Amino acid sequence: MDGVAAYANVFSDEFNRMGVVLHNTNKDKYAKYGLDEYNLAPGQLLFHPGPNNTRACIRFTVPSADTYHIDAVFFTTAGPEIPGPSTDIHLSINNVELRSLWLKRNIGRFAFDNIYLNEGDYLQFEIGNGEDKNFLHDGVQLNITITADTN
Repeated sequence: MDGVAAYANVFSDEFNRMGVVLHNTNKDKYAKYGLDEYNLAPGQLLFHPGPNNTRACIRFTVPSADTYHIDAVFFTTAGPEIPGPSTDIHLSINNVELRSLWLKRNIGRFAFDNIYLNEGDYLQFEIGNGEDKNFLHDGVQLNITITADTN
């Protein structure tokens, strides 16, 4: 399937409950979503918090016990005509927060080397409304790479 896969529709009750996660499933072309606000590279993800301080979530379940390397880069996408986005991003392992950061029209990164994870553990990336408590224009594009020492 080519296009943009939305894991919650922004016009549905699900968006009010959990925000939205978008994924460009195209292998070789950019995809636009919304009112051309988001232009996703092939394979790229975007997540956006919902109203009422609901967070969007991306979860990775560890397939086998190993030492893992995690590299996640986040960047805001709103153009200069959009009021400054403000978001908070969190990384947890099994519901224990490892790191968090604030984004305001900039780029953030989580990079961890040599984290031992057991089969069934899960990494969870979440996005919230940020310092301004407003979810509008808070979409954040991200590139996540999770690799094991042994495959």
